[in-house]
Formats: sequence, C-alpha cells, structure tokens
Amino acid sequence: MLVDDERRKFLRLNADTEANVKRLESDETLSVRLTDLSPSGCALVCEAPLSPGERLEVSISSPSARIAPLVCSGRVVRVDRDGERQVVGVEFVSDAG
Repeated sequence: MLVDDERRKFLRLNADTEANVKRLESDETLSVRLTDLSPSGCALVCEAPLSPGERLEVSISSPSARIAPLVCSGRVVRVDRDGERQVVGVEFVSDAG
C-alpha cells in the first residue's frame, strides 16, 4: 500500500519485515522490524537505543535467494518512543563524498 504525505518527496511503501541494522561507529548489528520504505529512507522499530545523527547500514533480505539483499547507508533523523520500543526514521545517504 502506498502512502502519500505532502511533506515527503517520495511515496512510502508500507512494510512489515525483519531487517538488520549495523551501527557504523561500533560495528554492532541489531535485528529490527522495518515498517515502511521509500527511495529516500525507511522507518523501523528497534528495542535497542538509537540516537539522531547515528550512522547506520540497513540490510533488508529478499524472500528469493536469487535476489541479493538491499543494503543502504543511512543516518537516524528521528526517534519516537512507543513503550519499550523505538520507532526510528532513517534517511538514506550516499557513501560517496
């Protein structure tokens, strides 16, 4: 399902799938739940604390072994609390530069 929000440049695709997030500063890998995805970023639910500005590598596995995982570099732009969990907004960034 596509969601149109006037503040965003791209439509977001609702998702409900497992993903991994690697903290680039510490090399720690966390299991997260991806809730939406667009060409410019994603939202995920995470139990471990993440902070705005933190650099991450998001890896989303494909249901098919023939398709490589989607791996994107990003940075945390928003963290909202939802009980014990956090809803984290990630903006994808280019590795170049």
